[in-house]
Amino acid sequence: MKKLTIGSFKRHGVTGSLGHYFSHFIVDGREVCLESCFSGYCVAIYDATENQEIIGDKTCTNIEGYMDACITPGFSMLNGEALEKAVAIANEKLN
Repeated sequence: MKKLTIGSFKRHGVTGSLGHYFSHFIVDGREVCLESCFSGYCVAIYDATENQEIIGDKTCTNIEGYMDACITPGFSMLNGEALEKAVAIANEKLN
């Protein structure tokens, strides 16, 4: 499978909030989500059929000091680092 990049994902949710997430649908019927959280992003894979059940466990990026580096709600100076780490985790989960 081709490695995912941040450009593979589409952003959903309110701008500038912790309620946003990034999503990518895979041809085999799974959806990879990078969900904003207080420690960066949680990476989860869901069954993209009507059940929408999670496959496996969520994995958090656990970026140290993420909330301390928040400029506005939902935006941290560490967002780039968190997204890069989340995409790497997503690629590991898919292999």
